[in-house]
Amino acid sequence: MSSKIKILFSTFTLFFFFSLNVSANSIMLAESGEMDVRNANPNELIALNGEWLYYWNKLLLPDELHQHQPTTMIPLPSQWSNFEYGDGKFIPGQGYGTFVLSLKIPERDVGKSMGVYIPTFNTAIELYIDGKWVGKVGEVGTSKETMKPKYIPEVFTFTPQSNKIEIVILNSNFHHLKGGVLGEILFGDALLVQNFKEKAVAKTSFLFGIFILISLYHLVFYLFRKSETRSLTFSLVSLDIAIRTLLTDQALLIRIFPEFGWTLALKIEYLTIFTGFFLYIIFLKTLYPKEWNLFIYRLSLFITGLFSLAVVITPPTTFTHLLKPFDFIAIMLLVYFFYIMFVAMIRKREGAVLNFSTCVFFYVTILNDVLYYNEYIKSFDMVSMGFFIFLFSQFIMLTREYAKSFQETDRLNALLLESNTKLEERVILQTESLAQSMKETAIALSEKMMLEERNRLVGEIHDTVGHTLTTINIQIEAGKRLIQNKPTEAVEKLERSQEQIRVGLNEIRNSLRLLKDDKPTVSDYLFSIKNLILNIEKNTGVVINSLINVTKPLSSKKQDLLYRALQEGLTNGIRHGKSSHFDFSLYESGDYIIFKLEDDGEGADEIQPGLGLTMMRSRVKEFNGEIYIESKKRQGFTIEICLPFK
Repeated sequence: MSSKIKILFSTFTLFFFFSLNVSANSIMLAESGEMDVRNANPNELIALNGEWLYYWNKLLLPDELHQHQPTTMIPLPSQWSNFEYGDGKFIPGQGYGTFVLSLKIPERDVGKSMGVYIPTFNTAIELYIDGKWVGKVGEVGTSKETMKPKYIPEVFTFTPQSNKIEIVILNSNFHHLKGGVLGEILFGDALLVQNFKEKAVAKTSFLFGIFILISLYHLVFYLFRKSETRSLTFSLVSLDIAIRTLLTDQALLIRIFPEFGWTLALKIEYLTIFTGFFLYIIFLKTLYPKEWNLFIYRLSLFITGLFSLAVVITPPTTFTHLLKPFDFIAIMLLVYFFYIMFVAMIRKREGAVLNFSTCVFFYVTILNDVLYYNEYIKSFDMVSMGFFIFLFSQFIMLTREYAKSFQETDRLNALLLESNTKLEERVILQTESLAQSMKETAIALSEKMMLEERNRLVGEIHDTVGHTLTTINIQIEAGKRLIQNKPTEAVEKLERSQEQIRVGLNEIRNSLRLLKDDKPTVSDYLFSIKNLILNIEKNTGVVINSLINVTKPLSSKKQDLLYRALQEGLTNGIRHGKSSHFDFSLYESGDYIIFKLEDDGEGADEIQPGLGLTMMRSRVKEFNGEIYIESKKRQGFTIEICLPFK
C-alpha cells in the first residue's frame, strides 16, 4: 500500500507543477499604477500584479484619462467589490470602471510582437494599449441593458513603439455579485503568451477528456451490472467535475460555442458546485454506508439540494450570493467526510487507507477553491487537479478489485471444471442405474398391464356372461314349472332363453369391438342401455322406470362402463336383492354425467362387494370419477356414479 501512496504523491506533485505556468517574475509588483519590467527574463512571462489605477464609474478612453483623477488604486488580481476608497466609501459589486497601468519594457521588445493574456473578468472588458483599441470580451456598458457579459480568457497581441506602454482596461459588471478579476494578467513575447494559453487549453481539454471517459466507463459498467450503484454515483460525480472543467479556467465550452448564453453557463457552473457536493455525498454513502449517520446524510442532501434548486430558479445577481453562506456548510461537510474516511480506515474497510490518503488531497483542493473564489487566499482553481488524483486512486482500487474478481473467477472455473468432471462420472453411473431401473420398470409395467387386462376380461365375462346366465336361469326355472301344465308357455320360456344366449354372444362381440374403437358417440350406447332395460323387463317381469337425458358425446370405454354398471346393478338387484322395481336416471350436470340406480330389494346394513362391484369401483377410479353405494336392510340398494365427459 505504501508504494501506491508514493506513486500518488509523485503524480500529485508533477500535476501541481504542470498546473503552474506562471513565471517566477511574478515577484515584480506594480506600484501606484506603474511597473518596470526592463530587467525581466525575456524567456519568461511577467505577471502584471500590483497596484493599478482605477477610475470608478468611468469608462475612459486613453485620450480622456488626463481629464480625470483616479478614484483609487486596486491591487490586481482582485475583485473591486466592497473595495474601500476615500473617506470610508466602498465600491459596490456592480458597476463599471477603468483600470490603467503604465509599463516600462526593455528596448529589445520595442517593435517586436508582444502579447497580453487577460484571464476571466467579471463580466466584460475592452482593452486599449498605447492608445489603440486591441480587443474586447463581451460588451462593456454603463447599465445592465447596455452591456453583454462573457466569460473567456483571451490573448491579445500588439507591437510597442517605445519602451513605455500604457494598458487601459474598461470593465463593467451588472450580472455578477462581484466585479474584477481573480487570475493574473500576463505579459511577454507574443509566442510565449500564445504557448501559455495553448498549454492551459490543452491541460483543461486533457482533464475534461479524462473525466468524461471515466464517467462513461462507470456508467457503462453500471448498465451491465445494475447492483453497482457506486459506479453510477461515481459516474455522475465525474460528469459533474467534467462539466465544471468545461466552464471554468479556459472556458472550453465558450471557445467551442462562442454564442452560448452567459447566464446559462454561469448557472451550470454554480450548479456543479452544489450538485457536486450532493452527488459526492451519495457516492461516499455507497462507499462506506455503515460509517454514515442517517440524519446527517439526509440533512446534507436536503441542504445541497436546496442550494442547487436556488441556482435553477433565481437570476445570477441572486444565486451568486450563495457562495458565502455555503462556505461554512462546505467546510463542515469536508470535516465530516474526513471523519468518515478516517473511521473507515480505522475499521479496516477495504481500500480505506488509499482512499483516505487521496481524499485528503481532494478535500484540500475543494477547500482551496472555496477560499480562493471568496478571495480569502491568493491561489488558483485546483479542484480539477484534486479530482484527477482522486480518480487515479479509484482506478487503482477498481483495478485491484477486478484483479481479485478475475482470480476468484479462475478459482471458481477450476472448481467448476472439477465438479463437471465428477458430475459426468456420476451421470454415467446414474444413467446406467436409470437404464436398469427403466428395464425393471418396463417389466413390472408389462406385468401390471397383463394383470389389468386379465382383470378387465374377468369383469367383461362377469358382466356379460353372468347377466346372460342369470336371465337364462330365470327363464329355465319358469319353463320347468310350466312344462307339464302349460307346455306352450314352457316352450316360450325356453325360446326366450335361447334368444338370451344369442344376446349374450352379441354383447361379448360388442365388448371386443369397444376394445378396438374408442370414438365418442351418443346414440349407440344409449340405444344399448334402453334395449337392455326392455329385455330385462320382458324376460324377468320387473318394472324399470328410466329417465335418460344426455346429448354430449362420451368415449366408448366410458359408455361401456355405464352399460356394465347398469347391467351389474339390475342383475344384483334381481338375483340377490329380490327386487321387483327399479328407478334409473342418466343425465348431464355441467362437465359430468350422472348415473343413478335405485331398487326396492331387501338391501343390507353391511355391503359385501363381490367381483362385479369391485370391478365397477376400479373402472370408475380409472376415469377419475366417483362412485357412491348405499343400502340398508329392507330399504333397497342405490348406486350413483359421477364421470367427467373429458
